[in-house]
Amino acid sequence: MQRLRIGFLSAHDCLDRNAWSGTLYYMQKSLKERDIQVIYLREQKKPSIWQKVLNRLQKNNASPKLGSPLYIAEGKKFAANVQHKLSQTPCDVIFAPVASAELMFLETSIPIVYLSDATFKLYQEHYQLNLDRQEAEWASKQEFTAISKATKLVYSSKWAANSAISDYQVPANNVEIISFGANLDRPPSLEKVLSKQQTSVCRLLFVGKDWERKGGKFAFQTLLSLRQRGIDAELVVVGCVPPAEFRHEKLRVIPYLNKNVPHERQQLDELFLKSNFFILPTRADCSPIVFCEANAFGLPVITTDVCGISSLITNGKNGYMLPLSASGDDYANAIVENFSDLTRYEKLVRSSREEYDTQLNWDKWAQKLHHVFLGVLDRNVRDRVAFLESTYQKAGPKSVVPQ
Repeated sequence: MQRLRIGFLSAHDCLDRNAWSGTLYYMQKSLKERDIQVIYLREQKKPSIWQKVLNRLQKNNASPKLGSPLYIAEGKKFAANVQHKLSQTPCDVIFAPVASAELMFLETSIPIVYLSDATFKLYQEHYQLNLDRQEAEWASKQEFTAISKATKLVYSSKWAANSAISDYQVPANNVEIISFGANLDRPPSLEKVLSKQQTSVCRLLFVGKDWERKGGKFAFQTLLSLRQRGIDAELVVVGCVPPAEFRHEKLRVIPYLNKNVPHERQQLDELFLKSNFFILPTRADCSPIVFCEANAFGLPVITTDVCGISSLITNGKNGYMLPLSASGDDYANAIVENFSDLTRYEKLVRSSREEYDTQLNWDKWAQKLHHVFLGVLDRNVRDRVAFLESTYQKAGPKSVVPQ
C-alpha cells in the first residue's frame, strides 16, 4: 500500500528550527514519524555562499509591502514554482500551516488542509499590527482566499475555530481543533519529573520575548507579593530584558537562550526542571507552545484566561487561568494555595505531566491530523465517484468510460 503523500506548503524552510519558533520543524518531523511521505513544496537547498552574503546585505532592507506589485509578483512566482513541483511530484493532500500568503495564487485540484493558530481578524483585534489600510485589506483578502480554498481547516484552539466559523462563515463541520505539542527533542522522563524535590524556595519561571504583552510586570508584582508574605520566592526571566524599573535581588534575567545550541537548550531544560511554577500573565496569546513544554517538565502554568489559552490550560489540572484584571496579589494567591500544600502541589505536577503525555505533544497532534488527511482524501474520492455516477446517469452508459 502506498504511503500517504503530504505536500508541505510553506515559504519558510521547515527544516530550520528557527522557522516559526521551530514549530514547522516539529510538525514535519512528527508527520514523518507516522510513516507519512512529506514532500516539501519549497526548495530545501542550503544557500550558497553568495546567497548568504546577499541575505546579509538585504537584512536591513524592508520586505516588500503587503499587497504591493513586488509582493504580488513574488507571490505569483512562488505559486508557479509550487505548481511545477506538484506536476513532477504528485501529492494526495496539501498541508498549509499558517500559509495564507502561499495559498493566495496557488491553483490546484488537490485537497488542502489549512492550519493556523488564529484568524487575521483575531490578530487585528488582539495584537498591535503595524499595517496601514492597504496592507490590512490585503491581509484580510489573503485570509478569506486561503479559507475558501481549504477543504479542511485546523486550528489550535476553540477561540480561533469559532472566529473562522463566525467571522469567515466556515461550516462547523469543516473545522477541526487540534492542540500543538512541545518543541522538545528529548522531553524528560516521567520518573525524572516526579523525582523533583520540593524546597522551601518558590521558583518562578517566565519565558517570553515581549515583556509588556506577555505580562512581565505582573510576574514581577507576583514575586514582590510572595516575598511580602514571607515566602522565599525567586523569578527567572528568559527571552527579554525588563525595563530599568524592574530590578530585584531575587530577579534573574537571561536575555536570550538559543534552543538550537545544545548547552543553551540544556540550560533552559534545567530551568524548567528546577522551577515550581511557569508564570505568564499574558495580555494576548494564541496557543503558547511554551505551555506544552512547561507541562512536559511537570511545571504547572499560571496564566491569563485570554484568547486561545483555555484550550491548553484547565484550572486545577495543568495550571490556573486568572482573569485579565488579576493583579500580582491574585497570582500570588493562586501560587500560595498550591505551593503551601505539598500533597496538592505534587498532584498538580503529576496531572500537568499527564496533560502533556495525553494531549500536548506532537505525536498526538500528528495522529489527529493524520485522521484529518484521510478524511479529506476520502471525501475527495467520494465526490469524484458521485460526479462520475451523476454524469453516467445523465449521459447514458455509452458516453462515459469507466475510470
